Amino acid sequence: MKILSAAEVDANLDDLALIDRLHRLFRTGCEMPPRHHHTLTAPTGPGSADATLLLMPAWTRGRSGRVGVKIVTVFPDNGRRSLPSIYGQYLLLDGETGASLALLDGTMLTKRRTACASGLASHYLSRADAERLLMIGTGALAPHLIRVHSKVRAIREVAIWGRRPQEAQRLADELSSCLPTLLSDAPSP
Repeated sequence: MKILSAAEVDANLDDLALIDRLHRLFRTGCEMPPRHHHTLTAPTGPGSADATLLLMPAWTRGRSGRVGVKIVTVFPDNGRRSLPSIYGQYLLLDGETGASLALLDGTMLTKRRTACASGLASHYLSRADAERLLMIGTGALAPHLIRVHSKVRAIREVAIWGRRPQEAQRLADELSSCLPTLLSDAPSP
């Protein structure tokens, strides 16, 4: 079984290829039962917040089919320990035998998939001549969204708005060195 870290998932996914795969999957569909939500009552003792375990299975039919399960934990108190509140893993299984094929970092996979699904939507919903992008928010998904949208459209200017202007500036500085776009801060409200 292959095990892929966040860096390996990130390095092995091509945005435009992923957009194409998502487009085909959205058109053909897959089996996707309701996700399972399980509450973990105060896992660190009295006074701690409840945590959540999410199980999200999906599969495709046929001889070359695959079965996947994204497993996500949400531990709201992790911020007190300087840890992420959300962790995710994705287990990929052979659809014919059930054998484990790969375990991927689900957090990075989710960021990349979400950004590419947004890029696919932009392909259909934004103007073909769009050159400007407003990114509202500076969280973990923001750099991925900016990168993907810059591949779908000829984006020349990105304005970034965040509740904390210093975070918007940090993101602009981070991306200005790796994107062929002019990044600017959006004015604060």
